[in-house]
Amino acid sequence: MIRVMYRWTINPGDEEQFIEHWKGGTHQIQSHCEGAYGSFLIHSRKNPAQYFGVARWESREAWKAAQPIIIGLKLPGPLPETTEFYDELADMPGEHPRKSELP
Repeated sequence: MIRVMYRWTINPGDEEQFIEHWKGGTHQIQSHCEGAYGSFLIHSRKNPAQYFGVARWESREAWKAAQPIIIGLKLPGPLPETTEFYDELADMPGEHPRKSELP
């Protein structure tokens, strides 16, 4: 398993549209590309214009094989400025604490 981290810098006022494009594009990729196992989007507090998408892929080969399909989908929104690859070493999904258990 690998994780791929993408970075975008979004102009003020374009944030909501970018997030909607990201959601739709992520759904399209998962629907059309073998080996795409989900993604999440995070936002930088240090630099509010920066957004990072972290996608989970079966392998770098699956990611490479999906690229022509992704291009063919003609997804709206900006292309990522950077793409970085990381090997997934462990995954420990947790449960969210109940509100009543929060301090």
